[in-house]
Amino acid sequence: MSVGFGIVGSGLMAGVFANALKEDTQNTRLVGVTVGKRAPGVAEKYGIEHIPTFEAMLARPDIDAVVLATPHSTHLPETLAAARAGKHIFLEKPMGLNTAECRQMIDAANAAGVKITVGHVTRRMEAPRVARRMIDNGEIGDVRMIQTWRGMVGGLPFPEGAWALDPKEGGPFLDWGSHGCDVTRWYAGAEPVVAFGQFAKYGAKETLQPSAMAQFTFGNGVMGQIWMTYELPHAVLGTRARYLVIGSKAILDIAAYGQVKRSRGPSEAAERASNLEIMGYGQVSGSRTDASWEVVYQSDDFRGADAGWGYPSAYMRQGFARQVQDLTNAIADGTPMEVSAEDGLKAVEMVEAATRSAERGESVKLPLG
Repeated sequence: MSVGFGIVGSGLMAGVFANALKEDTQNTRLVGVTVGKRAPGVAEKYGIEHIPTFEAMLARPDIDAVVLATPHSTHLPETLAAARAGKHIFLEKPMGLNTAECRQMIDAANAAGVKITVGHVTRRMEAPRVARRMIDNGEIGDVRMIQTWRGMVGGLPFPEGAWALDPKEGGPFLDWGSHGCDVTRWYAGAEPVVAFGQFAKYGAKETLQPSAMAQFTFGNGVMGQIWMTYELPHAVLGTRARYLVIGSKAILDIAAYGQVKRSRGPSEAAERASNLEIMGYGQVSGSRTDASWEVVYQSDDFRGADAGWGYPSAYMRQGFARQVQDLTNAIADGTPMEVSAEDGLKAVEMVEAATRSAERGESVKLPLG
């Protein structure tokens, strides 16, 4: 079965998903694009139709699913309209502005019998997936603590007048923090029960709060800390998209854009050194038996933990393609989706809890009432 897609929106992410649907997925047909002044250019570039309005796209029988790559505040009305029209829905993150909006979307999709998923691409990139498999296989023991970092220089990366700078769109911690909350919950393997958040801005030019720290306790005892800032003086910490997962036996250092390192304790390092000697590599220096890091995965196009996302590298294209392929497979044969709409809601709920905490100056219990 071939699934016909329409893209709503014409910014950066519209091009990312157009690439995925045209070149990197199977059993997909990219039919057209609508909404935004750049839509005609996107249509010309990818050899697809420029559909004049969102309503016209929903009326098309050759479109089975829509990709909503639009501002956060439009997700609820667009999702409700798409569900009424019987279209399956892929939402770029965050799912909505708050938990109540997300619940409305899920209820509408369920009532209409359509699939709905959210673009939490971190789960689809290979380095984070390798780390998750190692956790599931018990290679680091029981997960105890998680640190999720997003540290960049230069302030918020949006031009003047960009919709993302409008406070009604939810702010930086909703925009990126929904990613951070999702991956922290994914690695924790449990639901959050307590949140404490603090937001700040240090640069005079900033109108929103580009820095945040949020602490979560999960039902299984795991502690998670999310640190987001666009106000670093220098990009030297390897924090562009970096996650530390501390287990009872080992630590994982994950650069989301293409690398996983595992810690080795002194006894493991000594055993490895002994094996090297047995294999004829000679005596290994004593310093080799100190605790150290071992690279267990690295993509061919990894450029460093402080480098940008690298799109359109093969590594990043694979991650975005997996998202829409997942929805395609679910539509075609009912394959369960890796990221559910409930996952999208839970990420927004964590953002909402941290935001309430920051506003009130006190911890907030989850789930939210």
